[in-house]
Amino acid sequence: MIRRTVVVAALSVAACAGPADPGPADPGAAVTVRVIDVGPGLCTITTAPSASGPQHMVYDAGHWFGGLCLDAVDRIVGTAGVDLMIISHSDGDHLGDAEEIIEAHDVRAMIRTGDSRHGANLDSMVFAIGREVTAIGAMDRSLATQPITPGETLALGDATLTLLHGLNDWTASSLSDAESNNAISIVVRLDYNGGSVLFSGDVIGRRLDDPAPNACRDAEEMMVNRHTPGTATSLDSDVIIAPHHGGNNGSSTCFINAVSPSAVVFSAGHQYLHPTVGAAGRYLAANVRPDSLFRTDLGDDEDPDDPPSHPDAEHWEPGGATNCVDARGDDEIEIHIDATGAVTVRYVTMSMTDCG
Repeated sequence: MIRRTVVVAALSVAACAGPADPGPADPGAAVTVRVIDVGPGLCTITTAPSASGPQHMVYDAGHWFGGLCLDAVDRIVGTAGVDLMIISHSDGDHLGDAEEIIEAHDVRAMIRTGDSRHGANLDSMVFAIGREVTAIGAMDRSLATQPITPGETLALGDATLTLLHGLNDWTASSLSDAESNNAISIVVRLDYNGGSVLFSGDVIGRRLDDPAPNACRDAEEMMVNRHTPGTATSLDSDVIIAPHHGGNNGSSTCFINAVSPSAVVFSAGHQYLHPTVGAAGRYLAANVRPDSLFRTDLGDDEDPDDPPSHPDAEHWEPGGATNCVDARGDDEIEIHIDATGAVTVRYVTMSMTDCG
């Protein structure tokens, strides 16, 4: 893959509010990935060009308190329909609006882990998928019956999606139920004319109590062991949407070095101390510039009653306003890959008006 220089187009954080959303730039000749500010969760919407018109992918569908991811799909996709929905794993902060998106839009193909967990949002999503299969003949791929082969590819218009990881169940090592569910996350690399973005769900590569900064474990270690630059299983990407919202149990040093990103996006909100000092510090140690670390919780300041067990798990809040509780929906980020493969990352909207 040809590595590109990523242009950082960040607005001044001193501004009280960013401009109104102008819509994706050059939608006919570029790939755009919108990382929607859904608070402590993940929702992304990708638009890719094709000869028959733009195609759209939703990778993860927001938090269970809901609404913000659906609103963004309505705004960005409109009536065109969703060509592919990937739900990285079955945590509620990644599938919160999935049922509503499927009900409101034609979703032509879906990929999910199909793990054995149950919950109200998850079960509702599965039932909605079944209705979509019946109503429009949608493709439903559960990894329980159709496992992925790392390195297999799919087309999204003129862009290529490579499936790098994703499991139905975690059996490789002893993990808690929550971390086992994170470890099976579906990881996808998007490539367009030499520019690339890595979608990593909640995949993990460390333990929260690992004292060594170079710990390399679990799902991230699996991907690193398969990684060879220039091959189908390469992790090399210009931009990474950071694992687990910047949690200290992801973004291991080995994984960061294999990805070698020029820019990082943390999809985080005011909860769970994300992104953490440890994860952000490992990207900075890998020579990612401070102004190339983007976050959907600008200015947030978390001061928990119970301090984290390890200093690296503290909340990373450079320049954060004291006692700021960042609102949901005010810090949206766009990754833009133009027809030459040049990559730009920018805040589309940003606000600190809710901060003291």
